[in-house]
Amino acid sequence: MEKENIISRLEKMGLSNYEARAYLAALNQPPITGYKLSQLSGVPRSRIYETIEKLISKGLLVFQSGEKNLITPLDFKTFLNRIERQSSESIKYLREKLPKVNKQEDKGVWNISGREQIFEIVGDMISGARKYVYVEMSGSDLSFIKQSVQNSQKKNIPVWGIYCGESKIQIKNFFPHLGDSCTTCNEIALCVDGKHALIGSTRPADTATAALTQNNGFVYITEQYIKHEIFLHLLYAGKDKQTIKSYTKKYQDTMNQLP
Repeated sequence: MEKENIISRLEKMGLSNYEARAYLAALNQPPITGYKLSQLSGVPRSRIYETIEKLISKGLLVFQSGEKNLITPLDFKTFLNRIERQSSESIKYLREKLPKVNKQEDKGVWNISGREQIFEIVGDMISGARKYVYVEMSGSDLSFIKQSVQNSQKKNIPVWGIYCGESKIQIKNFFPHLGDSCTTCNEIALCVDGKHALIGSTRPADTATAALTQNNGFVYITEQYIKHEIFLHLLYAGKDKQTIKSYTKKYQDTMNQLP
């Protein structure tokens, strides 16, 4: 399993499947002949020398002519450093250039399906915040975005949140939902910089879905909803249990009377 994971990551760095398998096998048993490399890597003999030539051209293998024509991999640290440098330069360039290409904001609503994809997008949105973030979700789901929240807070970008559930969440400016603990909460709401909003449900996993938009009305309502929940928490803060119970009953009775 670990071998396949390494190969998959190498493929994401621009190597073909054959190249990744051959390079990994060469690292495992240097120096090596092309014939032996084919056996160890599983790359067909009809393709192994073509694959070796491509790896040499990418600076990952060196070929030593002689009686056995041995092949040796170059230091993998050099390869990783080069990929990291190139990726960093490309990302920096695209951050600068893409906003100039994207002339028109999309005010439509986009549907997202699947828990993993929802959390991945939420994490990216929080990481990309420039001014502030508001989020409301289940406390048990916070672990999926906790690192993104903490990274933003380290950059002095305020992140305010409301969470449901019985567990006490130790994240700055995150507060428990008003009233009795909700252990079945499946909703998620997020607003970033007053420009982007996401709202949906994260459970059950096979039907998890969310809507993502830059629509001004949608964004405004989402942000005000989360602010309202934060306000209620702060309003209740410091009140005795009996007062909180009375407020909660009044709130629930009022909500039950509404159609």
